[in-house]
Amino acid sequence: MNFLKKIKNIHDFKNDPFGFIIDSIIIIVVNLLIPIPLSGRIVTQLRGPVLGFLTSLLVFSLFILTVIGTLLMTPLLMTSGFLKTFTLASESTLMADNGFHEASFPSQNPFGGSGLNYCTVSAYFMDSNYYLTFGKNHTGVDLVPSDSYFANSNAYKATKKIVIFSTINGKVNHYVDSEGGETVEVTNSDNSLKVMFIHFSDVLVNSGDTIKAGTPVGIMGSTGFSTGAHVHYEIRINSGGSWLAVNPLSYIQ
Repeated sequence: MNFLKKIKNIHDFKNDPFGFIIDSIIIIVVNLLIPIPLSGRIVTQLRGPVLGFLTSLLVFSLFILTVIGTLLMTPLLMTSGFLKTFTLASESTLMADNGFHEASFPSQNPFGGSGLNYCTVSAYFMDSNYYLTFGKNHTGVDLVPSDSYFANSNAYKATKKIVIFSTINGKVNHYVDSEGGETVEVTNSDNSLKVMFIHFSDVLVNSGDTIKAGTPVGIMGSTGFSTGAHVHYEIRINSGGSWLAVNPLSYIQ
């Protein structure tokens, strides 16, 4: 019987090698899943449906493995800071369009233009309308990009994102304020002045970093107390140990 079976197998292989291989695979898989004698031979008579089932089972298994792998890897990537590092590496190579002056005191706007080029003021320092609307003093200026920014900013052309730059050399302090706003402070070396940026959607620097004017610090957003995407730009001077807010527009030349 074994000899006749071998002859039949050789004959089947010569006549239909592909079908023979498929039948053999089906027999092996089915006998593993359903260890009943002759079950493999029986299901070869229903090759089409069985093959479709096995294919679906393989695709489903691969899908489950992909989902499990993603769930396992996501926390690892987030905790290792890989995603932020990748973003930082891609954005931090940008330079201000007109070149920032390295200085301990700000003299340019945070979008990279000279004077108020590249930006429009949407709320002024100690704006009375702001106080009447929100019931609190506005200790900085709210800035949004102008048409000139979109037409001429190399940073925007390269990333299609609104990149905000540090206006001074100093040390970074990144935190989320009491209202949920992503905030970056940069304090100069003699601790006499600091600039603040609020509402970022993405922050590109870390607390403790020492940066220069012109370093990208974040992407403009609407986090925290905000009615729309903008950057709240604030300057504070050290007055006897207290930080006193001053009009940022007085520093932008």
